[in-house]
Parts: sequence; C-alpha cells; structure tokens
Amino acid sequence: MCGFNRLNHPKFDIMPLIEITPEIKYLPSVENPISSDVVFIKPAGSEITWIFDVGTSGEAAELINQVEGKKNIVISHFHPDHILNLIKVKYDNLYVTKYTRKYTRAGEVVEDELTFPDGIKIYTIPSSHSKGCLVLEYKDYVFLGDATYCHFRLTAREYNVQLLEQMIKKMEEIAAPNFCLSHDKGFVQEKEAVLRIYRKILARRKTGNPTINVNDFFNEDGGVKESDDSLGNNVKVKI
Repeated sequence: MCGFNRLNHPKFDIMPLIEITPEIKYLPSVENPISSDVVFIKPAGSEITWIFDVGTSGEAAELINQVEGKKNIVISHFHPDHILNLIKVKYDNLYVTKYTRKYTRAGEVVEDELTFPDGIKIYTIPSSHSKGCLVLEYKDYVFLGDATYCHFRLTAREYNVQLLEQMIKKMEEIAAPNFCLSHDKGFVQEKEAVLRIYRKILARRKTGNPTINVNDFFNEDGGVKESDDSLGNNVKVKI
C-alpha cells in the first residue's frame, strides 16, 4: 500500500503530523535546530505522495523515508532549513528553481507553471526573502514556504518594493483561498488576511527608496504589532 499508512507509527507520536485535510498533512517547523515545515500531500487516487520541503531534522527525514510508493519532492528555496535533508531521503522526482539547483545539484528546474494530472500545480513567485521561490498549489491550499518574508540585511528587515509589488500581484491571481506560511504558528491562513498585511507594508513605500524597512512592524517573536501606526493586525507572520 502507498501513502501515509506508516507515518502514524508510535515512533513518531512525540511530533505527530497535523492533518489539514485527509489528503494533506504536515510536520510543523521547529526552532532548534531550525527546520522548515514539511508538507505531505497524497491526492486521492494518485500513486504519488508530494512532499513540499524536507527540513533538517532527523524526524523529518525518517518520516519522508517511511512514505511508501512514489515520492515527488518540491523545494521552496535554497535556504538550509528547507533543503538539508535531501542528502538523507529517497525520492523519485525533485523540482527546484535554477537558484536552488546550484545547491542541490539535482532536480528538474521549474521556470513555467507545471500542472500534473493529480491536481498539483508548481510555479515560481517573486520574493524579497530569497531568489527563486517555488510555490505548490493543491485544491484550496497554496504552500508558500518563506516567499512572503523579508530580506535580512545586517540589522535591517527589508522588502524590495518592486519584488513586493510583483509578489502581491501574483498572490492576488491565485484562486485558492488558503495560504500556508512556513515557520508560522498559524500555518494555514486566509488568503485575504495575508494579502492585507503585505498591502499595508507596500503602502509605506517612499518615492525614490527601493526598499521598505519593516523593523517596526513586528515583535521579536515575528508576530505583527498591534498599534495605530503599525500593521494593525495580529496575524502571526514569522520572518
């Protein structure tokens, strides 16, 4: 048999997979050592389990290797907390951007949108956080990895204005109503709630300045500050 049946082994009871739908489960991110959320999607009637990001933890690697049948992996971007387990796991197909492939040295490079018979879609999205971010979409859910997060420059947290505009435009075009953000305690969030944050950030752009500093927008834990002169929204956004 294929799929998740071996992922409920007692060995993994300490950190069980969280079910979003019967077809979609994920292993939450952890901070020490830092490891991204790892998503498992088994479309009904499909022989393939899709895995979005592989994390760094031993538990994530074991869970991936416990999946029976064909496995396709999609890597959101090249940061270590999203890719390091690639050397520890077995898979059938790997999908990456050209930037990520410099680090993985393997995988099919995605430039245009790919749509698969089981309903999976993979496409790129502009991002201030990292060059070459991939998104995975399935039914009502879009998995964005860290694509919506800012760029760290020394002590500054910043968005590139042009990239932020392009990211928002792409997000507005997505039909799915739910966005899933890696490293976020509220992993699944409503599309419009997420867009509201980034539209407010974009509204703070200043003529002639190519970046927007967001140091004052967020608490130290990544939560959005609540005040009249900040975002005015308590949606949890880890950056």
